[in-house]
Amino acid sequence: MATSPFDRTKFVSELTALCHSLDAPYSQQKVEQILSAFDEHLDNSYVWLRCTSKPKDIVNFRLAFHGKFVDTTSIEANAGWIDIENPLAKVNRSWSSRANAEEWCDFDPSRGIAKNWVYFQRIQPFQEILSASGLPAAAASRVPDLQAAGLDDQVNFAAVDYTNKSINVYFLLDGGLTAERAAKYVALAGSKPPSEEEVQVMSDHMNPMFTFGVTIIPETGHIPRVAFYATVGDAESFPPLKDHERLRKFYREAPCHDPKRLEIICWSYGADDSNKYMKGEASYAGYNEDFSRRMFERWIESPA
Repeated sequence: MATSPFDRTKFVSELTALCHSLDAPYSQQKVEQILSAFDEHLDNSYVWLRCTSKPKDIVNFRLAFHGKFVDTTSIEANAGWIDIENPLAKVNRSWSSRANAEEWCDFDPSRGIAKNWVYFQRIQPFQEILSASGLPAAAASRVPDLQAAGLDDQVNFAAVDYTNKSINVYFLLDGGLTAERAAKYVALAGSKPPSEEEVQVMSDHMNPMFTFGVTIIPETGHIPRVAFYATVGDAESFPPLKDHERLRKFYREAPCHDPKRLEIICWSYGADDSNKYMKGEASYAGYNEDFSRRMFERWIESPA
């Protein structure tokens, strides 16, 4: 079954209802501005919705552009959301100048651009990602710590976060998460190790591979949070969400116009309580299962 064409009016209506239901910040005017700025790309975009377990937090939406390069920072600068010379925008352009890279976007429905993503069709060496033009040396200084934690060169995504003035590097890792392995990863952010139950649940949904994200403050090299991502089925009934009614409500009410909805769960860890939460992501429109399968095949076939 083919995906339905993106319906701008329906999306605005459904996003409005979802944000209001989850008591999330929202501006219909801002959403309309975002859609107008990216109007020519909407029909071929892959749209996601994202929510955290934190009360009244933002419900973001993501635009991913399959198989083509979209100069998102120029669009954002022309819309007045960022300065084209913004240091993080420069880092984003440096990353996306690598071969076979694509720029994606996360939007805050109340403020505009939140994050720029770079999807690498081919696995990248993280030493080069953290030494990109425009990044302070403090970012690259964390390479030895990441290596000591057991992280290798399997970088499949990177992102700049304009809201939090940080960068994110995502590693594609083999499954089989162990308590020792998890403890090393979360220690990067100064967090206590996950419980045995948490590790087991994560491991059960991370085979044969999973994504692990590291957030870095470029100017200092500080790592405030790390996160584990897993694809799940029937996320609303997923046992780890039993104490997270907001996320269960998100999965229950988030609309989807794909033949099959993809649901992702994220466990976030950090020394600060504000960085300890869970996140949910769900496809809204444009999800192509064949594309996602080819995406993983390219990563597996092209080690850094």
